[in-house]
Amino acid sequence: MPSRLRPIVLSAVEGAVLAAGAGAAACLWLAPEARWRAGVGLAAAWFASTASVAALSVTRDGPRGGFMRAFGAGVALRAFVLVALMGAVWGGGWDEQAPVLSAYALGVLGLLTVEYRHLTVKAK
Repeated sequence: MPSRLRPIVLSAVEGAVLAAGAGAAACLWLAPEARWRAGVGLAAAWFASTASVAALSVTRDGPRGGFMRAFGAGVALRAFVLVALMGAVWGGGWDEQAPVLSAYALGVLGLLTVEYRHLTVKAK
């Protein structure tokens, strides 16, 4: 496996395990109709985190400005996904909005722990 692909794959797998664990925990507390919505929020958080890790991994050995642009792109992607989810559940009421948006927010926070190891830049 190429050296740049390895951290992306490992982070994607770690993130999927973390998101699946959060989804299983959500099943304990949520009503059956809210579980699917929470799964959508967790899947969106996993997608945003994996895409951000991919951008950080590709730019890790490059100049610092490229790495910081990739970091900013990851933050912007998370904001874009949040706005898209908000638009998707707009007008749906609390029962529709709460599982999606809270699962996304908590998923992003949890998956940041997976992404954190990619935030160091090797000194040139």
